[in-house]
Amino acid sequence: MKHYQSSVPDDDPAVGPDEADPPRAPLDARSAHRIALRYREWSLLDRGGRAGRLEADRRLDDYEEVAQRLLHDLDPLPLLDALISLGVESDDEGAFLDRVSTGAVEDVLNHRADLHQQIADRCRAEPSWSEAVRGARIDDELASRLPSPLPDLFPVPPPEAAGTGGPGRRNGRRPSKRQDRTGRHRSPTV
Repeated sequence: MKHYQSSVPDDDPAVGPDEADPPRAPLDARSAHRIALRYREWSLLDRGGRAGRLEADRRLDDYEEVAQRLLHDLDPLPLLDALISLGVESDDEGAFLDRVSTGAVEDVLNHRADLHQQIADRCRAEPSWSEAVRGARIDDELASRLPSPLPDLFPVPPPEAAGTGGPGRRNGRRPSKRQDRTGRHRSPTV
């Protein structure tokens, strides 16, 4: 009987959350722009056909560099400035800015509380930042803790969307007239 032997060497330690990269120095505007351009090229390939997606897989380092810099640089705002600027300038009907919003901006809002005030300041000064933040998705609890004007940029879902309709409603819907108010089997609904 053959036994399975792992191809993973025993001496390679697992990389875990305790082994995070140390903070990196901030980028200058020129370097941030070059990284943002490579990220946009990767994004265009990733949205393309099969050949484009395969090339994007080969160039995944461009994506990962942005993700790592956003989480580990001392000040990733120059990189976010460059990404948002490219998103606004792109003539792709907002597709790249949407990717920046739901990727880079969302990650920073969720994982870098130390930058919330600086992001709020940028949103007050630059409409493009407000637009990028508005496209991010975060939970309601985090949104309520963000400095002004950030909480106002996230839409509050109407009560009907959460399934909390008025009396006699369940999941925001009224029972049909055939079902009466007690439901199909004539027992009270819960």
